Amino acid sequence: MALSKSTIEFLKKSLTPDLQIFAKPEWGSQNPSHRELMRAELASVFADEKLHTSVSHCEGMGVVVASNSAIGVDVEVKARVEEKTVARVSSSEEVLAAPSPASLWSAKEAIFKALRSYNQPSVVSKISVGAWKNIDSHTETYRLLNPEIHGSPSENRGVVVHFQEHVYSFFVFPS
Repeated sequence: MALSKSTIEFLKKSLTPDLQIFAKPEWGSQNPSHRELMRAELASVFADEKLHTSVSHCEGMGVVVASNSAIGVDVEVKARVEEKTVARVSSSEEVLAAPSPASLWSAKEAIFKALRSYNQPSVVSKISVGAWKNIDSHTETYRLLNPEIHGSPSENRGVVVHFQEHVYSFFVFPS
């Protein structure tokens, strides 16, 4: 399912007002030409702008985000996220505090991508996620708990949005 206008407005309000989100099912990894489709459609959008961008795709969905701030995005098929895999890259405290394995996994992936502008670790297990807050039945917020070891600002925020099949995570270091 694509993101609704109200969801996009909530993300802009929660993360950064200049957030741009592009999401399409045909950009999903099931389409052999998904990368070419994304590049072709977005080339004109980003031609003259110097923005931070992040890309994610999985079966059935592809997403691109852009902002003046360091940003990351992840989209996953919820059924494919395995608890044992998440536990392998997370502390027991993170696993216990997270709303779901899919939330934690996608949050770590989105943060990892946003850290490209700072000291991105070699593995997601070096990223500590927490301060989870439930917003409603399909939305929660989170934070990077250890920004100092990545040379990143302490001001940071993320949002996870769940749909029936997919989970999306957006993360930003607002500038």
